[in-house]
Amino acid sequence: MEIKMSKIQDFWNDFLEKTHQNKDEVGFSGELQFEDTNFTGLEKLNLVLSGRKTVFFSPFDSYAVNREPMPLDGEIYIVEDRNKEPRCIIEVSDVNVLPFCDISWELAQRDGEDENFEQWREKQMEYMKDEAELCGFDFNENSKVVAQIFHVIYRP
Repeated sequence: MEIKMSKIQDFWNDFLEKTHQNKDEVGFSGELQFEDTNFTGLEKLNLVLSGRKTVFFSPFDSYAVNREPMPLDGEIYIVEDRNKEPRCIIEVSDVNVLPFCDISWELAQRDGEDENFEQWREKQMEYMKDEAELCGFDFNENSKVVAQIFHVIYRP
């Protein structure tokens, strides 16, 4: 993907230089920004920056409805704050598709937001149902979820 905006380009170039990466070998997949759902976007960003949040969950069917490609292992994203300021770079290390009911507490804890499994399931189910409604499909316990496991690879 071509990088167009100068802040993003400068941030990407700093990453390449400071981590001694070859620009021809490292692919840029795009920018990410957190929406204000349950936790605010800033709180989610802080969880990522602190290393507490290392997974994103989304309804599987939303990819087809929105005509978005499925995420892939190795994709690299620049994470922005609300002001579109780049804050860190993450790399997706694993993508799993599984029914919502099969998500373990071990995986759910990597979301970094909740103290217990029941609280996490309740909040995630609400989020998944809201996303599904916006996209025009139903979501239930047996619906598939995409879990993108990632890690921060650059934080200036």
